[in-house]
Amino acid sequence: MTTYDADGITLEKVRDYVWEIPQEGGMNRPARVLASEDLLDEISDDKTLQQLKNATHLPGVRKYAVCMPDGHQGYGFPVGGVAGIDTENGCISPGAVGYDINCLPGGTEVRLSFGRRTELRNLEGRFEEEQAMVADGDDLVPSDIRLFTQSEEKPVYEVETATGHRIEATGDHPFRTPEGMTELDDLSTGDEVRVQPFEGIDHEEPSEFTVLTKEDFEDENPQLVRVLEDRDVLPLSSTDDEFNHLLKILGFFLGDGSYGGPGQVWFYAEPEDLKAVRSDVREVGFKPSKIYERDRSHEVNGNEFERTEYSFKTTSKAFRRLLVALGAPEGPKVESGYSSPEFLDRLTDWQRALFYSAYFGAEMNEPSAQHDKNLYCPKVSQTRTVGTAEDGFQFYDDMREFLGSLGIETNEIERFETDSNSKHDTVRLRLGVKNDSKNLLRFFSQVGYRYNQKKRRRSVKAIQYLRTKEREIERREEIASEAQTLADGGSEPGDIKAEYDINGRFVERSIWGGRDGRPRPGKAFPGFEEYCEQVEVGDDLAIPDEVVAIDPAGRKEVYDIGVSHEAHNFVANGFVVSNCGVRMMKTNLTYDDVQGREEELVDALFANVPSGLGGGGVHEGTADDVEAILDRGMEWALENGYAVPEDLEHCEDEGVRPDSDPSRVSQKAKDRGKNQIGSLGSGNHFLEVQRVTDVYRDDVAAEFGLSEDQIVVLIHCGSRGLGHQVCTDYLREIEQTHAGLLQQLPDKELAAAPAGSQLAEDYYGAMCAAINFAWVNRQLIMHQVRQVFEKVFDRSHTEMEMDLLYDVAHNIAKKETHEVEDGEERELFVHRKGATRAFPAGRPELPPAYSDVGQPIIIPGSMGAGSYVLRGGEQSLSETFGSTAHGAGRLMSRTQAKQEFWGGDVQDDLREQDHVYVKAQSGATVAEEAPGVYKDVDEVVRVSDALGIGDRVARTFPVCNIKG
Repeated sequence: MTTYDADGITLEKVRDYVWEIPQEGGMNRPARVLASEDLLDEISDDKTLQQLKNATHLPGVRKYAVCMPDGHQGYGFPVGGVAGIDTENGCISPGAVGYDINCLPGGTEVRLSFGRRTELRNLEGRFEEEQAMVADGDDLVPSDIRLFTQSEEKPVYEVETATGHRIEATGDHPFRTPEGMTELDDLSTGDEVRVQPFEGIDHEEPSEFTVLTKEDFEDENPQLVRVLEDRDVLPLSSTDDEFNHLLKILGFFLGDGSYGGPGQVWFYAEPEDLKAVRSDVREVGFKPSKIYERDRSHEVNGNEFERTEYSFKTTSKAFRRLLVALGAPEGPKVESGYSSPEFLDRLTDWQRALFYSAYFGAEMNEPSAQHDKNLYCPKVSQTRTVGTAEDGFQFYDDMREFLGSLGIETNEIERFETDSNSKHDTVRLRLGVKNDSKNLLRFFSQVGYRYNQKKRRRSVKAIQYLRTKEREIERREEIASEAQTLADGGSEPGDIKAEYDINGRFVERSIWGGRDGRPRPGKAFPGFEEYCEQVEVGDDLAIPDEVVAIDPAGRKEVYDIGVSHEAHNFVANGFVVSNCGVRMMKTNLTYDDVQGREEELVDALFANVPSGLGGGGVHEGTADDVEAILDRGMEWALENGYAVPEDLEHCEDEGVRPDSDPSRVSQKAKDRGKNQIGSLGSGNHFLEVQRVTDVYRDDVAAEFGLSEDQIVVLIHCGSRGLGHQVCTDYLREIEQTHAGLLQQLPDKELAAAPAGSQLAEDYYGAMCAAINFAWVNRQLIMHQVRQVFEKVFDRSHTEMEMDLLYDVAHNIAKKETHEVEDGEERELFVHRKGATRAFPAGRPELPPAYSDVGQPIIIPGSMGAGSYVLRGGEQSLSETFGSTAHGAGRLMSRTQAKQEFWGGDVQDDLREQDHVYVKAQSGATVAEEAPGVYKDVDEVVRVSDALGIGDRVARTFPVCNIKG
C-alpha cells in the first residue's frame, strides 16, 4: 500500500510507518502521521487527520506537523500532535498545548445573588459587578464573577432530565454528578446530574431613590447617626447592596424577631438558619452575638412540651433604630399598627421577594401532603388587635398583590375571631397560596422560603415532586388521546390495552369518555411523603435528577463565566455546571515483596494520596506557596522537605522552568491551584504500582537502574485546575486580541498569539509557571507514596531506594533549537500536545545523569496492558523535533466506555485474571479507563522503536492502581 484514503484525505506512504498529507491549499507545510496500518485505521476513525491538516495552517510551522502513533481527536489540535513553530515569525497556540473551554448559549439563565436570574449574554459589560450562585456541597453561596467570554458558533446539545429541566451546552461543558464534575460528552441517558430547582426572579435594575436620610434620625443622638454613616447605611439608597440585606432581615424580624433590653434586637430560628441571618447582619456592618441555646416549656391546647430555643441578638442601638426606620414595629406586634413598609411598592419584584421570602421562612408552613398526592396550600397567619386588624389586612393585601404580579394566585384573606388576650380583643388573619400544582410550582421556584433550610429543602422536593407528577399526568393524557384515536379508527379495546403499559381500566375510560378533567396519576405513583423519603437534598439545595435525553441542538454562539469560588461552578437553567505529565519512581523491592500485600497497599495509597475532582491536596497551600511554586518549581519542594536533591537531578529541566513568570498567571488560576497541591485529579490520571516484566536493552536498563521483577511506581497527573485555567484565560484573550489571525485559520480552536507579541510572551511565561506547578504536584504525590511504603513495608524509603527515574511533561510548548529545512537551525516553539519529549544522548537539555545514555521516556498503557520505559532515539530530532508518543491513545469516548463496560466487572476481571488491584472514586471512572478503551500500547511502542524516535528499554505491568 502506497496511499491511504480516509474521508477525503489522502496520505502518501513515505516509508514504513511514515505517512504524509501533502501540502495544499492554505497548508504552510505537509503533515505526517507515524503509524502502522492498523494504528492508522484507528487514527483515521475520528477527526484527527483533519485537525492535523488544519494545524499546518498556523503561521511559522516548520518541516511538518506530526501525529504520533497514539494520536486521536483533540480540541482543535490532535492529542498526540507535535508542531515546531518559529519563534520569530510564527506563533504560540494554547490549542496546540491543551486547554479547557466550556460554553453555554447566551439564552441560558444564570442564578445570581439575592434570588435573581438573568440570561448569560446579559452579563457582558457588568459581570464584574455581579455574583453568581455556587453550589459547593455544603451551601449555596454567592461568588464574584471574574471572567466572561463569548465565542464563535459551536455545536451544542440539549440535555433534558426526568423532571423536565433543560439546558443546552457544548460537549465539553461540565455538569455536576455524583462522581463530581463530568463533561457533557461523557454523560449518557440514565446518568444522574444535580439540579437546583429554585429559579428565582428575573433581574431588573432597581429604580434609584433614597430610602433613608439623616433627617429621618434628626431626633436621635448624633453619635447613633455617625454609627450609621460609618457603616454606609445612611443615606440608604434602593440600589445599595446593604439595602438588599436589610430587606431580608426586616422580613424575618416581622416573623421571628423581637426587642429586648436597651438596644437589643433578638432573632429566633434553628442554628443553621441563624448563621445566615447573622451573616446578613455583618454585611450591613453590625456585630451579632453568638448563638444562644435554652430549653423552654410550652403549653398548647392543654398539652405541655419542652423544646430547645436558639437565638442571637444585636446590642447596637443604631441597628435597632435602623430597623424601626425601615418599618419594624416598636411595640408588641399584635397591637402595633404596622403594615407593609411604605417603600415596598417602589421596588423591583426580586427586591420585594427578598422581603417576603424571609417573612415566609419565619411564618409560612412548609410543603406537606393534604391527600397523599396533593399538597396543602402554604399559609401565613397573624393575630392583630381589633384596632389594628385593618393594618394587618393591608399587609396581607399587599402580599397578595405582589404574588399576583408574579402569576401566583392566592385565596381570599380570611378573618377569624379569637379569644381575647389579657389586654385586647383580637382577630386572626390568614392568607394561603392556592394549591393548584402549577401555581405551587411558581411559588416554590420563584419566591419560596429564606432563612429556613428545612423549609427550603422541603420546597426543593416539592418542586421536583410536582414536576414529576405533571410529567406523569402528561404521559397519561397522551395515552388517553392515542387510545381514543385508535378506538375511533376501529381498533378493539383489548388490542388497544395491549399497546400500553398502563392499567386497562384507564384505557377503557379513555375510550368511552368516562373521565372529567385531566387524568390523575396512577396508584403506583408515590405520594408526596413517600417521595420525600426517597430523595435527598444536599445542604447546597441540589437534588439528583436523571438524564433522559441528550440531542444535537445545532450550532450557536456560546458564552461562559468564571467564578472566584474554589468550587468553580455556577447554577445555569437549574443545573449545577462548572465552569499532565508522568514520572516513575524506582524501588529495590521485588514482586515477591509485594505479593499478598496488594490490597493493603492499594487501600493505603488510596487513603493517603488525594484523588478525584475538586479540592484537597497533600499540602494545604497559601498564596505565598503558590507564588513560590510557580516561580521555583521543584526547588520549593526541596526547601520544604518534600524532595531530596537527587529528585531534581532526575527531572526534566531539573524541575524548574527559568522562563516562568508567576505574574502572568491569573489570580483565579492561582486560587484553583492553592488547595490542589499534591493531588491526582480524575479521568485518566492515576497512580500505579508496577513490576518490571521485560528488559529489552540491558545496558540502558542498567543505566536507568531497572531490572526484571523490580517494583516501580508510575504517577500520571498534571497541574490540575491551575494549568487548565492558564490555558483557558489566554485562549480567550488571544481570541479577542488577535482576531485577525484567527480569521485566517480553518479552525477557531487553533487560536494563536503571534511570536513576539505581548500575549505570546505572557502566555509562555504563565505556561512555564504551570509546568513548575505540575512538577511539584507530582513530587508531593511521590513524597506521599514514599511515606505509605514506609508504613506498609516497615522500612525507610532510603532503604527501599525509592528514587526518581524521571519526570517528563506531556502537554507543553517549549523554546528549543532544531534543525529545519536545508539544515538550518532555528529556535522553535515546539508544541507537544499529548506527546512527550524524547531527546537522544548528547542533547544539552538533558540532566547530567542521562546525558550519555539518552532521556528516559515513560509511556503509560491501560490497566490491563502495562506500560513502557523508552529512551530518546537517535532519529527523534530529525523526525519529530525530539518527540514520541505519550501513551496508548483512546479508542472510544468516555461515554461509549461507560456503555460498553461496567466498572465493578472491570475491577473483578483485572483482579481475578491479571492480579491487578484497582481502587477508584467511582465505578464509572474504572469503566472509562477499562483496558478495551485504549489502543494497543505494544503496537504504539513498536512503531516508536522501529522509527528510532523512542527505543524500547523495559516493559512494566500493573500490580495495583488508584484513580480519581
